[in-house]
Amino acid sequence: MKSKLLLLATLVLCHTQSIADNHAGTEPTWSMGAPVEIYGCRFKEGIDGYKQSQKFAAGWNEWANENEVFEGYVAQMMWPEFSDGQYATDFTWLGYWANYEDAGKDMDIRARNGAPMYAESDTFLEQCAHSEWGAWDVFSAGDWTKEHHVTEFADCFYLEGKGDADLLSANIAYASELESHGVTAADFGSVQLWPRAGAPTGIADVASFKWVRGYPNLSAYTGFTHKLWNEGLGSAWNTLYGEVVSCDSSRVYHSEVIRSP
Repeated sequence: MKSKLLLLATLVLCHTQSIADNHAGTEPTWSMGAPVEIYGCRFKEGIDGYKQSQKFAAGWNEWANENEVFEGYVAQMMWPEFSDGQYATDFTWLGYWANYEDAGKDMDIRARNGAPMYAESDTFLEQCAHSEWGAWDVFSAGDWTKEHHVTEFADCFYLEGKGDADLLSANIAYASELESHGVTAADFGSVQLWPRAGAPTGIADVASFKWVRGYPNLSAYTGFTHKLWNEGLGSAWNTLYGEVVSCDSSRVYHSEVIRSP
């Protein structure tokens, strides 16, 4: 856990600040984190889930405009492209803000005035989980994160004896490695998400954090994979992270952005 960093998803999250490598003679430090929320739900039996999701998103945008809220918020609904089928979520909503002040204001207004939206969601969703995360950049993405794009998630676990300082050093070196392989913000971005509330934590088999990578489209996704498998980027990752973390097989989603500043 990031206990010393989290006193507490762009995609990827283009508003988060990059990891800071302090050149003033002190050790590298983490930058400021940014708030992310994720809803994961099942569709009720007999529901046309995609159709109802589109209807809900349109109504939610109207509600947000009427209440002058979520103006600096990016929201996306996520639909699986590649998955092992063991993540039992039909409906995934990921939203994020640039800072915690805006997040708190929006959450308060939602708590006071959001009853119509909760009632609407209850007509087609069930077994919902609402979790909050803190996001730190590994490699900042371009503005394509505010449009439909592709998002890749993996759950990562610290290996025995490893922790935040080891990960930070690897992240800084990896960002340089990405640049040396010609990766730019135009076709890639990455953040790491740390659980704050509503996400399982403190259990031996629960991930330490989620590693999120984003691409403007599937061509960029396959292009990045080519760099991993055929141009040495995967070997570089193994060298930097192989003794720090272990990550599971990733899930890849179509991220349908339904609201952005």
